[in-house]
This record gives sequence, C-alpha cells and structure tokens, in this order.
Amino acid sequence: MHDDWKPIYTALAADIMDQMGHRDQAMDSGIRPALPESSFAGPAVTLNAVADSRPSDDPYGKIFESYELMSPGDVVVIATNGETRSGLWGELLSTAAAYRGVKSVVTDGLVRDIRQMNDMGFACFSRGYSPLDSAGRCLPDAVDGAITCGGVRIEPRDLILADHEGVVVVPAGIQDQVLRLAQEKLQGENAVRDELAAGASPREVFDKYGIL
Repeated sequence: MHDDWKPIYTALAADIMDQMGHRDQAMDSGIRPALPESSFAGPAVTLNAVADSRPSDDPYGKIFESYELMSPGDVVVIATNGETRSGLWGELLSTAAAYRGVKSVVTDGLVRDIRQMNDMGFACFSRGYSPLDSAGRCLPDAVDGAITCGGVRIEPRDLILADHEGVVVVPAGIQDQVLRLAQEKLQGENAVRDELAAGASPREVFDKYGIL
C-alpha cells in the first residue's frame, strides 16, 4: 500500500471527491472483499474482458501481457462487462503476480480458487466465486487501456483504494489534491470525534467544523 494512503479510508476519499465534483468514483456495492480485513491502495493495471464462447488459440494472452506491466504495489483491475459465470482470476495468476510484488485484484466479475488466494494473503475484491474456467466463456481482449469496472471508468495508473466498505477510484490527475484534502479532513474528524465523545451536540460540532 502507498504509505501516505494508509490512514485514508474509502468513505473519506469519496467525500473529498464529492466536494471536488467527482461524485461517481465508488464501484457498485456488489463488489466485496473475500476477507473483511482486506485493504489496499495502489495504481491500477487494467484488463478488459468480454463474454465469448468461441474457441480461442490464446485465451489467456492478454492476461500474460498484463503480467509484463505489473510493478510492486500495483492493483490488477479486471472489467468483465457483465460476464458472471466463470472465474477469470485464480490462485496461479495470484502466485505469478505476487512474484512481481502485486498482492491485490479487483474485478466486477468472478474469481476462483478463493480459499487458496486467501491463504496466500492475496487480497481480492469481486462479485463472487465460480469453479468454472474462463476459457471459452470470458475472453480478455484489451490490456492497459481505459475500462469501466463496477460502474466506474478507470484509466491505467488511477489509484485504487479498497477497504471493508468497498472500492474507490481516484483519478491519477487529482491524487495529490485528494490525498492532501483527505489528510486535512481526517485531522478535523479526529477533533469532531473528541468533542462528540465529551458531550458536545452534533449541531454544535457541525457548525464549528462542517464535518459529520
């Protein structure tokens, strides 16, 4: 995880982007962590896939291309465009990615081998699980381009921030500003929490800090 982002949780980042006019940066709520304690932040390596039942001579070719782009701390993000029968990502791809320093995947489709992925500490956010292989069902057709995953447009290297509440996408061009404003708001939230715990009314505290 990018160290500066460790204290920043998804709701906080989403609030900041709301204020900046970026109001659709959270993936839909059906994308959940395999383990509730999973959290991470890192640049997106994007992969697009589509439902396709035709035989292919190279059904995993684009996945292999994405592997060559991975750097430590990256997050693999896979858009399946509605294909939710098969698992495009699993234990062996996680093992390969982990060698490159990549320890997390987000997809709006399904994965498989989830128990093994959990055991190896590979964080996974997905719509669910399937024992079915993707070959002949879901074909990766593009890598390192703009995708729409979980209803959010993602460009390569956009920041993916994930925790138990969901997944938020911070566009690369505003990451520094979002981080700075989130750090400032986090300090304000700490002050608000202390005053509420001491008995101040929510109205009084909100009028003072503009935070609730």
